[in-house]
Amino acid sequence: MDLKNELLKSIWYAFTALDLEKSGKVSKSQLKVLSHNLYTVLNIPHDPSALEDHFRDDNDGPVSSHGYMPYLNKYILDK
Repeated sequence: MDLKNELLKSIWYAFTALDLEKSGKVSKSQLKVLSHNLYTVLNIPHDPSALEDHFRDDNDGPVSSHGYMPYLNKYILDK
């Protein structure tokens, strides 16, 4: 299995662990922390407003894994 698939598996486990209500969604604040940790571990320059900008049209409600994937791909995995 390649590095990207291993990384995605780890992120999926982290996302699932943050989903305490087992709703398939995680709060934006938790995703910001997860994203910041990924930026740090992967040594990617951090843009603190990128997550808010990406979900700017969304309310403050939780985000599904499918909603997080476009952000993850654009701002983290493609770097």
